Amino acid sequence: MTLDENTQKKGIRTLHILLIISFVYTGMWALCHFMLGLTGPETRQTMLEVYQSMAEQNESFSAYAIFCEKLFAVPQWYFLICGLLDAVSFGGLLLMWRLRKNGFHCYTLAKLLLMLMPLLFLDRSYVGFGDMMMAALFIAYYFFLMKSLGAFGGTPTTQPDTSSPSDTPKDGE
Repeated sequence: MTLDENTQKKGIRTLHILLIISFVYTGMWALCHFMLGLTGPETRQTMLEVYQSMAEQNESFSAYAIFCEKLFAVPQWYFLICGLLDAVSFGGLLLMWRLRKNGFHCYTLAKLLLMLMPLLFLDRSYVGFGDMMMAALFIAYYFFLMKSLGAFGGTPTTQPDTSSPSDTPKDGE
């Protein structure tokens, strides 16, 4: 095994580890968003009442009750759209597993739209800047890793062209 093959295998292994982490994270959020989007108003009201009664009994649950009030004030369509974007992101991860550049583009577009959703449709208290930074770091890392593995065209280990035009034989020679 040459050094280039060893380096490429390490790069693929690193990519697969990051993809597995992203599979779990994105899959979890897709499930949460779909569940929140598909719950009816009765279920939301029941959950809110449970948290409020828990807050009345124990002061430490008051933050959860306030969080649920804000969470359930968000329209259901918002969560369904976020769930669909998470599903697109998950599909992009599957394509990146196969080193497809379209997977990177699907993942990046879905993550960027997910970052914009709270800014466009909710007030700024819902914006998770830590989540935005992590998504941006993963996008950048995926880009550089996929590029180094040759997923965007070219070969993974590009060698500079050292031949000059005068060195190549002409048709008549």
